[in-house]
Amino acid sequence: MNLSAVLDPLLEPIIRMRQRYFMLILAAFSLPIAAFAQPVTQPFTFSPIEHNLPLVRHGSTSWGDIDGDGDLDLFLSGESETGIVSAIFRNDGFDGNGKALFTEVSAVLDRVAFSASSWGDADGDGDLDLVVMGSRTISYPYDPVTSMYRNDGATFVSVSADLPRLHSGSVSWGDLDNDGDLDLLLTGTDENDAETSSIAKRNADGSYSSVSDALPGIAYGDSELGDVDGDGDLDAVIAGSGINGFTTQVYKNNSGTLTAMNQEFGEFAFASADLGDYDNDGDLDLITGGGQISSNLMDGAVRLWNNSGGSFTEVTLGANGILAGDISFGDYDHDGDLDLMVLGANNILGRRDASIYQNDGANGFVNKSILVGSIFSDMEWGDFDGDGDLDLLTSGFTPYGQTATTLYQNNRQVIPTVPSAPAGLQSRVENSSVELNWLPTLQSDGANTFLTFNVRIGTTPGGTDLVSSMSNFQTGRLQTPQPGNATSNMSMHLSNLNDGIYYWSVQAVNNAFIASPFSDEGSFSVSGGQSVDTETDSALPQHFAIRPNYPNPFASKTTIEYDLPETANVSFIVYSMLGQEILRLNPGAQAAGRHQLEWTGEDASGSRVGSGIYLFELRAGPRVKSGTMTLVR
Repeated sequence: MNLSAVLDPLLEPIIRMRQRYFMLILAAFSLPIAAFAQPVTQPFTFSPIEHNLPLVRHGSTSWGDIDGDGDLDLFLSGESETGIVSAIFRNDGFDGNGKALFTEVSAVLDRVAFSASSWGDADGDGDLDLVVMGSRTISYPYDPVTSMYRNDGATFVSVSADLPRLHSGSVSWGDLDNDGDLDLLLTGTDENDAETSSIAKRNADGSYSSVSDALPGIAYGDSELGDVDGDGDLDAVIAGSGINGFTTQVYKNNSGTLTAMNQEFGEFAFASADLGDYDNDGDLDLITGGGQISSNLMDGAVRLWNNSGGSFTEVTLGANGILAGDISFGDYDHDGDLDLMVLGANNILGRRDASIYQNDGANGFVNKSILVGSIFSDMEWGDFDGDGDLDLLTSGFTPYGQTATTLYQNNRQVIPTVPSAPAGLQSRVENSSVELNWLPTLQSDGANTFLTFNVRIGTTPGGTDLVSSMSNFQTGRLQTPQPGNATSNMSMHLSNLNDGIYYWSVQAVNNAFIASPFSDEGSFSVSGGQSVDTETDSALPQHFAIRPNYPNPFASKTTIEYDLPETANVSFIVYSMLGQEILRLNPGAQAAGRHQLEWTGEDASGSRVGSGIYLFELRAGPRVKSGTMTLVR
């Protein structure tokens, strides 16, 4: 066994960490180690499949639909066997043998390892932009860089954002000042080897103003943004190594000022964290993990914290501890509650772990599978094959000295249901601020009992230039696998708005990151503190609207009702979940009033189509509405 090959990638990031256990770590690394085997259980639910992606470690993976075609594309970076990789890959489906095919998009990107990445609609134009941080070298001295790339029709252009140059950290998008656009929380190590945490707020002209003293400097860890106290603004979680040692802290956002809760959530090196409402009580809970100094040099740990009204209490979890990896919530079995994935090393020189824990309610989290473990790893849930359930992508360094990128397909064979769109939109304007409210609608099954909400606001009908939902306005399909931007709140507050008319709508997102169609559009006007609502009373419909199709799910026929406020040429188009056109009906000109049409589950040739979720578009002149239908044979 080549001891150097095992130790070098483990030792190098650790010795760069300036913290109180530095000498202990160095001493422990002088001890001999043995090879550790890892059992691998491949359950029916998740099957590793062949793909043509690069194999990376010390890297980052981020799913996102860059071209609006309805499937998830991928950014992948890290160290490969031949050097540093940073690339955007278009999802091209499968070949005839079931191999997943990805095509590299032509783009000039900084090639980085020790990286973090995230997709976000920075400019509000409806497509996904990209932020990446990392080092352009894989050995000391490191060469950190943080880059932003604007998406111009699936062509990526480097943007001068003047962001702090960092590696070995994290990137999180979120509207920290409630002005509608996306700000950034960045953590990592700068060019002077200093741990850094920076908040970069987006200005009206598209530039960013960075502040590095709002939070303590953190590196070799993670960060998350979420409304933990339910007051309508985003709070922050930071975890990792700082000048005073290891820490995990929650900072509450009080009118733009981040204040520590003064509660320690785990003194972890190589830390990970995630927010999610695992008990469906409406509060964001917290999962944290990482390495703790021990007789084994460093042992992994994972801790679960239950949130009740903004106050956290630790809950017994029973999961295997991990370090130098990732932990993430996601509803892989589509039963409505959040399950858990943990990836990393149980200890610094021992077994690598990749385990999925099913949320079994009162019985806690139950280990359902053991996949291929790795260290210095990353993972991301995402429905890359478009069948409605969450698949998995992992990367990292296996216990056998191999670099691995592993793609798992979720084969549960369950037809997922789509949430119903919210209703009852209301707006209240005061000076240059607005309070938006909505109501959830009755959901059809347990998979949609807990929802987050996703809001879009624009200065034109259907627009997203004020608040981007990062989803397709026509189909409702999410561009990134994540909860809604309003979390579980049924309200959103925005301030410092310019005078004008704004158009908005909202969709529901379940824990499997399946989104409803958007609600009927509302509007409000910022001018003298008055609100203008779109809801009016009249004998004829005042708005173009569609009603939920019935029955849904259906076996032989479903009916779609819709309202026309004026005479319009109508067309009806059915698509598969991959965006393929199945059927097109053209009823032609129809008068103002309520109408209906039917779909019998057949394609344009009259052949019966298979069971599954189908999207539809109803066009009335220039207006378009969309929805989903579930066919069960």
